[in-house]
Amino acid sequence: MDSKQIKKELMRRGFDFSMIAEALGKSPSLVSKVASRKARSQPVALAISKALGEDIEVVFPDVEAYHQKPLTSEQRKQKQRELVALLKG
Repeated sequence: MDSKQIKKELMRRGFDFSMIAEALGKSPSLVSKVASRKARSQPVALAISKALGEDIEVVFPDVEAYHQKPLTSEQRKQKQRELVALLKG
């Protein structure tokens, strides 16, 4: 979906970018930029997709990075430890 399609479908469902932004504690500008592919944020893209009732792959088929399952907090910490060890070695 392109930005106009996303915006139109959100409006049809009674939502807008500012509502998503407020729910996430982000700026409406970031939500708009993610929708138009001028910025990347998997949490924002996921929120847009959920608001549309669609899978993220349907709303953002062109952004491969969004198709990966996000790391859990513990997985991220483990990967950070691995990277620190790698960089020290």
